[in-house]
Amino acid sequence: THPARQMMPSLSGLLFAVSLVFSVHAQSPIPPALSLPRLSVNRSLSPAERWREPLHAALSTIGVTPFVTFYNTLLAKMQEEDRSVFDFYKTHLDSFEKAYLAHSPDSIGEIRALVSALANFCTGDDCESLTWEKVFLAQMHMQIQGLGPAQGECTSVVVRLANGTLLHVRNWDFGPVPEALGSASAQVDFFEGDHENQFSCLLALTHITKWTTCQRPGGFSMSLNAREYGIGYEKGRQPAEELRLFQLGRIPRIEVLREVMLQRTYSEALAKASSARPLTSLYVILADAKSSDAAVVTLMGNGISSDVLPMPLEGEREDDWFLVQTNVDHWVNTSQAATSSHRRDHVTAKLRQLGQQKANFESLLKLLQDQSRYPENNPGPDTGMIFRSSTIATVLMRPSTHEFEPYVWKAMKHDSPTIVL
Repeated sequence: THPARQMMPSLSGLLFAVSLVFSVHAQSPIPPALSLPRLSVNRSLSPAERWREPLHAALSTIGVTPFVTFYNTLLAKMQEEDRSVFDFYKTHLDSFEKAYLAHSPDSIGEIRALVSALANFCTGDDCESLTWEKVFLAQMHMQIQGLGPAQGECTSVVVRLANGTLLHVRNWDFGPVPEALGSASAQVDFFEGDHENQFSCLLALTHITKWTTCQRPGGFSMSLNAREYGIGYEKGRQPAEELRLFQLGRIPRIEVLREVMLQRTYSEALAKASSARPLTSLYVILADAKSSDAAVVTLMGNGISSDVLPMPLEGEREDDWFLVQTNVDHWVNTSQAATSSHRRDHVTAKLRQLGQQKANFESLLKLLQDQSRYPENNPGPDTGMIFRSSTIATVLMRPSTHEFEPYVWKAMKHDSPTIVL
């Protein structure tokens, strides 16, 4: 048997263990994680063919309620945020679809596969919430408006162990309705041909094309952090200008991530990320499987430039064994005005307290579950909390040994324990 094949479950053997539902709130005990479906997707097939069986298997257990809940809430909030912008995108939906077909054709095919699968499982009024127009608008929202948590989104950390290997860990924070996103999540193992070119991602199936936390065995790991302000941020850009830039070849962040993840080596991934011309700002965090190299790539949506913050060389500075990214530029000083900067300082302080010798999956998982304010009694609004009500999942990755451990904490309350054999 091919070594990679041993890691890949067949669809016929897809197993959903008992799923437990919990709700996480600030200062509350951290619950056991939700059991995740694990899907195999063959990228050698067309988008419709590659996703047909995996989506059928997942939706047979998940159902469409998380999708309906998330899309309805998201579209309502998009309209509340700026109705004129929302109306522009809705009116010019065909133009945006053509731009996707020109510059991200594989992703538009996967979105259509998702719409088709949802149509096969929905009934009654739910189907009205799962039309092509609504699902496509929901996929585009990352290019339209930032509707994540008010105090920043994800926390990404790369740690170099004493033996030189890397651990790459991440809290995934997003919204609205993080419970719906948790319920719709799965571990997806992508491969081509005879299980070649394999990599795994934690994927919210509501955003089927959005590879935000992934690892390629023997290659590298990657995580996305949102960038919501700073030098070169695209705030205030008119939607007509955004469409024009897209048509000219500036690619949405989902396509940046896909192009990066499809590289075979860390060096190739870093080169692809740092040279990208994105439509919107983002951070790409990378860790190498074969060395102690890692980097945070800051991409600016106005296309001025990119910034690469590498893992320090051993002995280069006091904190030479880790990188921390929390939705704030690394050169920005800490303040209440600099959203997420206190969370950056909190993670840094916890790592210093932990020390390199004690860093491992268990200790880093505990660190990412810290719900205290930083500094103590910080009144906010930038409270410095690491694990928050918006935290959907934690992912632990060790690219050198292929370990990929996703822990999903959020699920919709009405979900019931399910066993599918």
